Amino acid sequence: MRRIVLALAMTAGLAIGTVMPVSALGETSITLNCSDGTSVPLLVNADTLNALTSAVQAMALYPAGLSCSIIQNPPALVFGHVALAAAGTNPFIVAGGRWQVQTTCEALGVAPPPPPPVFVGSGSVARIPGSWSHWSGPWSIGPAVTVTPTTIFVNIAVNVHQRDATDLTSFFGTLNETIPTQNTPECGTISERHFTSKPIPGCLETSTSGTSKNASVRSRVTELSPADTTFPGVTLGGDVNFTFVDNGNPPQPTDQLQGPPEAEPSSTCPAFVTPDNTLTNGNISVRNPE
Repeated sequence: MRRIVLALAMTAGLAIGTVMPVSALGETSITLNCSDGTSVPLLVNADTLNALTSAVQAMALYPAGLSCSIIQNPPALVFGHVALAAAGTNPFIVAGGRWQVQTTCEALGVAPPPPPPVFVGSGSVARIPGSWSHWSGPWSIGPAVTVTPTTIFVNIAVNVHQRDATDLTSFFGTLNETIPTQNTPECGTISERHFTSKPIPGCLETSTSGTSKNASVRSRVTELSPADTTFPGVTLGGDVNFTFVDNGNPPQPTDQLQGPPEAEPSSTCPAFVTPDNTLTNGNISVRNPE
C-alpha cells in the first residue's frame, strides 16, 4: 500500500511540475510606479534592477518633471520552470540624469551680453568673436553676431514601455527634458524651461550591438513651459526623436544619447543613429525584445 501511495505521489509530482519562486531563477518581480500615472510590473535580473534603481535615483537628483519608485513584489510562482505570467518582459527605455549639450544663445532666445570695447591708441576697437570694426572716435561695435555657441546642462527623464512584445504599435509612458536655470559665459543667465512628450505608436525600436543595447523613439510634445521661453528643436504639438545606448551599469559616464536641444534624426519613425553625447550623470536602462 505504501508503495502505491509513493508511486501516486511521484506521478502527481511529474504531472504538476515544480513550483518555485521566480527569484530562484535569478529574476525578481518588481513594479515601477511613476508620476505620469503608469504602474508597470517587471521581471528583472540583478543587473537590470541595479540599472533601473540608478535611473530612478537620477530622476530625483536631476529633476525633469517625472519621478518613479520601485516596489519589490511577492515572489511569483513558476510552473515547470516557466513563469505563469509572461508580463514584465516587454521592451522599455527607462532613463534619468543630465547631459551636456551644445547649442546657441540665439536658439535659447537669450541675447549674449555685449563684449567690452578694446581701446587701441587714439582710436578703439570693439571685438566680437568672428568680427571686428575700427573707428577713429571713442569706440565702435562691429556687425551683430548671429550665432553664439554655448554648452548647457539638460536634465532628462524617460519612462517608455511597449505594452505587448508582439504588438509594435502599443506604447505608453513619458519622455521629458528640463533645461535648469544656469549661467554660461556666453549667454549669461539661462532661465528654466521644460517639455513633456508621449511616445508615438509604432515608433519605438530596440536592438543589440555587441554588449550595448540600443533604442530609438519618437514622441509628441504635450507640454512646453513656460510659454514665453524657447526650447531648441521643440514645439508644442510637434515631434521629437531620441536615440539611446545602454552600455551597462554604473559607474558612469558610459551611456549615450542624442536628441533636442541638439540636432536629431529627422525620419518619421527614426531608425537607430549612433549618438555622439554621453550622459554625464545618471543611467539609461534599455530592454530589448526577448
